[in-house]
Amino acid sequence: GSGGGGGEIEAIGGSPVGGGRGEGSRGGSASERTGAKTRAWFNAYVHHCRRGTAAGREAGRDDRREGNGSGGAGGSGGSASSTALCTPGPAPSLAEGDPLRTLELSFLSLSGVDDSVSPRTLCDISQEFSFVEWGVNFRAEKQGKEPRYASLTWLRQLQEEIDRRQQTGKFAPIHFAAHLGGEYCVDVLKGDTSLVRTLWEDYGFLRIHLCPTRSHGVNSSQLKKYLASLKSVIVALPQVEFVLLVCKETRALAFQLMNDCQPNLAFFYDAEEMALNGSSARSASPSAGSLPPKRPPPCPHPGIHCGYGGGLTVDNLTDELRRIAAVVNSARRPVWVDLESGLRSSSGPGRPDEFDLGKAWACIRTVFDLDLPRPRPTFASR
Repeated sequence: GSGGGGGEIEAIGGSPVGGGRGEGSRGGSASERTGAKTRAWFNAYVHHCRRGTAAGREAGRDDRREGNGSGGAGGSGGSASSTALCTPGPAPSLAEGDPLRTLELSFLSLSGVDDSVSPRTLCDISQEFSFVEWGVNFRAEKQGKEPRYASLTWLRQLQEEIDRRQQTGKFAPIHFAAHLGGEYCVDVLKGDTSLVRTLWEDYGFLRIHLCPTRSHGVNSSQLKKYLASLKSVIVALPQVEFVLLVCKETRALAFQLMNDCQPNLAFFYDAEEMALNGSSARSASPSAGSLPPKRPPPCPHPGIHCGYGGGLTVDNLTDELRRIAAVVNSARRPVWVDLESGLRSSSGPGRPDEFDLGKAWACIRTVFDLDLPRPRPTFASR
């Protein structure tokens, strides 16, 4: 359903489409070049994954042994090199009593995608790894002007890519979440459904993160006054899951929403936001010798889908998943995890904050190799 969604998004965004960072041939060609390289990595990995987890890992070990003497860079050797780099490693052995044995993971949410990454690449990855969700940030004054905020041009390219794949008949669901800050978030709090409807109907966003905190450009001093209007939006769009960022600033609103809980309500615990709020979440940015961020238990209401983020990186993802599993302590309580800052890298002068597909790929490999159980389809995972 393309319809007139592009124009509606443009009107809501309040900025010309030409203002995006992806404008012109330079930005597009750069993301496409990066995308082609990444697709080669994924194709090599998926080739073995499709044989089944155990068989794929065994084939990966065989290919690595054969690849040791095959040289690497030129001609067909590039493909062999990619395969050797990307085949699955040995299956992790989870000890008896390891909390990860009972962790149900709804999504690995990789957020902050922007014009530095090709929509085609994201769709290719999603076709093969159904647990991946892409988080797109929305904030009017930053859209298409700062890293982590995709331009409206990029969103139209995403829409066109999804439409193209649907027409071929070979299309698996692709999961996208919109992270709303600033006036976009306030509009939803006030009861305006227009942006959410556009994102859902025209772009396929099934989850909407609401971030009504000072750090996201929202005056959070009187959030409780929005209870009735926000609930009206949640009830009006039962197909969409609404995710509230839970911290000291939003706690009162979260408690009120729990009193009459809707099935499409979810909570997100962000250690970085908790640190900004001065809570006891410890340091959310891991550094040498620092304590890991504290992860609160999920809210006691069993019907509320919960997620965790902040302080997650490629290096600590397995350990943090284990800590989250220990806190959740239930095989019947699916959760998701969200990475954003841990996926950024500098690619050179003038480009200090880019979405790093290599880090995203490493996180996907980590989750895939852990072979965590997935919940049955719900608002969160359908």
